[in-house]
Amino acid sequence: MIMKRLIAFLLTVLICLGIVGATSPHIVKNLRLGLDLKGGFEILYQATPVYEDGTVTQEALRETSRSLQSRADAYGVSEPEITPEGSDRIRVRIAGVSNEEEVRNIMKKPAELTFRGPDGTIELRGIDFVEGAARVSYNQMNQPYIQIEVKDAAKLRDVSTRLLGKNLSIFLDEQELSAPRVNSVLPDGKASIEGNYTIEEAKELAGIINLGALPLNLTELYTQSVGATLGQQSMTQILLAGGIASLFILLFMLFVYRLPGLIACVTLIVYSWGILLLFYWMKATITLPGIAAFVLGIGMAVDANIITAERIKEEMRSGKSLASALKTGSKMSFRTILDANLTSIVAAAVLYFIGTGAIQGFALTLILSNILSMFTNVSFSRLLLNLLVRSNIVKNPRLMGVNPKDIRTLAESKKGEDPYYKIYNFVKLKNPFFIFSSAVTVLGIVVLLVANLNYGVDFKAGTSLDITLPQSITHDEAEKLFEESGFVPSSFTVGGTNNDRISARYEQILDAEAGEVNKIVGAFETKYGDGVSREENTVDPGIAQELGLKAIIAVLIASIGIILIIILRFEWRFALAAIIALFHDAFFVVTIFAVFRLEVNLPFIAAVLTIIGYSINDTIVIFDRVRENMRFAKIKTYDDLKQLVNVSVSQTLTRSINTGITVLIASLILFLFGGESIKLFSLAMTLGMVFGIYSSIFIACQLWLVFKKNSINKPAPSEETTT
Repeated sequence: MIMKRLIAFLLTVLICLGIVGATSPHIVKNLRLGLDLKGGFEILYQATPVYEDGTVTQEALRETSRSLQSRADAYGVSEPEITPEGSDRIRVRIAGVSNEEEVRNIMKKPAELTFRGPDGTIELRGIDFVEGAARVSYNQMNQPYIQIEVKDAAKLRDVSTRLLGKNLSIFLDEQELSAPRVNSVLPDGKASIEGNYTIEEAKELAGIINLGALPLNLTELYTQSVGATLGQQSMTQILLAGGIASLFILLFMLFVYRLPGLIACVTLIVYSWGILLLFYWMKATITLPGIAAFVLGIGMAVDANIITAERIKEEMRSGKSLASALKTGSKMSFRTILDANLTSIVAAAVLYFIGTGAIQGFALTLILSNILSMFTNVSFSRLLLNLLVRSNIVKNPRLMGVNPKDIRTLAESKKGEDPYYKIYNFVKLKNPFFIFSSAVTVLGIVVLLVANLNYGVDFKAGTSLDITLPQSITHDEAEKLFEESGFVPSSFTVGGTNNDRISARYEQILDAEAGEVNKIVGAFETKYGDGVSREENTVDPGIAQELGLKAIIAVLIASIGIILIIILRFEWRFALAAIIALFHDAFFVVTIFAVFRLEVNLPFIAAVLTIIGYSINDTIVIFDRVRENMRFAKIKTYDDLKQLVNVSVSQTLTRSINTGITVLIASLILFLFGGESIKLFSLAMTLGMVFGIYSSIFIACQLWLVFKKNSINKPAPSEETTT
């Protein structure tokens, strides 16, 4: 039986890793990459009627979207994403085009519906038809046909007279949809289009005719364009950074946690593969904010393994056998992991339903990460560890990361003798840290009141243009080329690894139809050749305001969701302390960006959301230990309460540090090696991780202590040293 468990363990690991190794190349190759990683453009159009008396209907939006899809397919675009949004908008995402300007001109032209005679002469246009009059009916044989009606009955009578017995072909743009035969003269402006149509084909043709009767103009509200070379470069850099970060995490877990670390490595590999598999099955698009959520998901997956491993080690040090420690440790850690993941899922769900674009991508990835992590890094990890422990080959406590000298007898544990954890007096330092955090907060408020944030075009409107060159360039040379193009930016910087990247910001919107961006890029291409790549982001003022408002609402509602779930799982004091610590971390990052005038854009918002997710996860782990210790502690005085906080934070300190190190190093590697496209995003992530660790240890529990103080019956004594 023992040998069977060992064989089952080895076979399970080998089969899982074999499946991962065999399928990963195909999955990775067929993943859909976002424009920020692959290159291409994204445009948010606002639809308005071509004619003054027209209206924008949901049907017209859907049919216009289908028309755009057909145009993109005809041009040879691979997997375009074209979806209606709201009551009057259409979002278009197209990757991997060689002539962006030509495709953009084709896409925004109103769909043209024409009825043509055998010689190609246009006999009727979409405007000739009554809006919404085309509908599907059925003949006596239950075959579908389309009923139509024109505004000028005389015109239809003339056309049907001249083309009697001939075909009157229906075209949308230059694509022939059908070629019905004129079988009789049509005197009253009404006609029937018959043919061997399926119900779906008839409905689609009726919708197209209605669209042609009410064509829509499309105006660009938001544009993001990334050159294929620049997108590929960003992807290569991110893959390198991700590979280095993943290798560090695996080695760290293996070195620090020994056997549980080895199992964690296996489950983390399966977890990462599972996330990619879900994206592959869902045909979802991986974007920069999605990578942010993926990094957070890995951090929380590592956290789940660390919480379980630390809890098992704690039970072993108390004198329990390995099997008993595994059972108790797994049970006690599950509640902590569940609370942390549940809180993140609730916050992410709120963000998904109220957010758009980048925020939705972040939220979806985070939800999938949390759910999958519960299976791979809790259930699957526990299964493997059980098989290995019950195979009876793990006899040396060192394999579990426990020094035999630290193991006490059960009798000693019951007396509370020789605790493994050194109890640090964190409470003694709460006032200095409160003062420090308050000072930074005041500094941030002052800077925001005086200078505000350095908003990017996502929130300020205008056009941002990043140009990457095949060689270095000086500030003066770049300025001269801008002047030659006739479009001098409001500000620009020269950076990159070799001073080969120019980041220009225009307060006005550059006109795509007039080719203003192309003139600027052309000036650089004239001097530096075809190796020039660009990234353009243009935002209409109305959209900029809308994006900013939605970002604020997303963060606020997510915070409310977090408060509610913590109140349900803990109590209101924990919730209040957690939300203050959460905003503390986010505001610290905002302060750094405000002081150093770093640009704030949508990826920055994704980074702030990542920080919120990590901060609340870390804080809940400590709160869970406080709640657990309160069940056994006899709290009579304020000193007892302080001791409880000191003990709880000290017991979770190793876990907080180890989890913090893994996530912090991962985000730092992204900052150092991830490339210019995600540098500010990675910087915000790195800063947020540092502040998250700081607030979880020095702020959150101390805030709870302040709120809890009044619930103690006895008067609070003066602050004295507690050890």
